[in-house]
Amino acid sequence: MKGRISVDGPTAFRLIKDAVEVRPSEFTALHALRDGPYALLVAIVLSQNSNDKNSIAAYEDLKRATGLRPSEVLRLGDRLGEVIRRAGMIKQKSEAIMALTRLVLERGEEYLDRAPPDELKAELMKIRGIGPKTIDVFLSLYRRVPVFAVDTHARRIATRWGLVRQGASYEEISRALLEFFGPERADEAHRLLIAFGRKFCKARNPRCDECPLRDYCPSAVQRP
Repeated sequence: MKGRISVDGPTAFRLIKDAVEVRPSEFTALHALRDGPYALLVAIVLSQNSNDKNSIAAYEDLKRATGLRPSEVLRLGDRLGEVIRRAGMIKQKSEAIMALTRLVLERGEEYLDRAPPDELKAELMKIRGIGPKTIDVFLSLYRRVPVFAVDTHARRIATRWGLVRQGASYEEISRALLEFFGPERADEAHRLLIAFGRKFCKARNPRCDECPLRDYCPSAVQRP
């Protein structure tokens, strides 16, 4: 590890927020937030390993076909994959959405609203294709639970900033970012890191010269 980023979380948050823009049209979860907890979880599943343009398109296709009513989604059966095809990985996502739909029909959609977060996370983790990141996005955005969802951007940035070691676990990265930014900023910081990773801290050829944190980042590439 090269060292740790030499600025505090609130300052990093402010500098990133001034440098990037978070648009609902570029974040599937924000696009679906107004449609309720079941629809939001479906949208987050659709966004897995897909760009937001395609996952939002698939979400809207499913919304037109079913109104995002669990009973109507279940009625699609094997046709669900065709409806959500634009999101890609249709077999895995169809299975996850169907399992989620059965859970909601069994427990009621209010279960997603009211279940204790740890219980809900344990229940959702039983569904193949729904992992901790999907659940943490939901808990943070919809339930306002202070957790930090970790995607590939967050993992890369936390490692480059020296907040975690290379190869750190999901839980280690989540805790480190939550501590760095603070619980009150976790939900927004998650999306800011995605936008920051897309614009500046890219996996290849990061734009260190233009990065608002270049003077503080231990991994910044200084060019003559």
